[in-house]
Amino acid sequence: MDPLYAVVAAELDKGEAERIAAESRQADVVPMQAVQTERKGPWVLELAGIHLLLEEGVTVNAVSWNLTSDGIGRLAYTFEWLFGQIPGELTFDILWGEDPIDKLVSRDELLRIVATGRLGGRTRYRVRAA
Repeated sequence: MDPLYAVVAAELDKGEAERIAAESRQADVVPMQAVQTERKGPWVLELAGIHLLLEEGVTVNAVSWNLTSDGIGRLAYTFEWLFGQIPGELTFDILWGEDPIDKLVSRDELLRIVATGRLGGRTRYRVRAA
């Protein structure tokens, strides 16, 4: 499977994005990179290696992506950690191709979705502030 581009976006400046990305490499979470979306655009956190959390044989254009059992635990722990770093609203995108469908969820709801082991393939999860 080709690597997927998965990002967490929030109102982050360069310093905050770089700090969270650096700390993610020290914590036992999915490692992140601070990336500026456009030349002067907002900063986001790219979740490197998200495709490694998915079951083998999943295609990039699938309606949903299934997480491995290890992937479920790792992604859930990553979000719990991130919620402590970003108290405001954030979005989680793991998209391929088509325009996303926005789904407004609470932090607990996102953790329940991850616990099911199935992420929506065209879904942008908009997560409410704490």
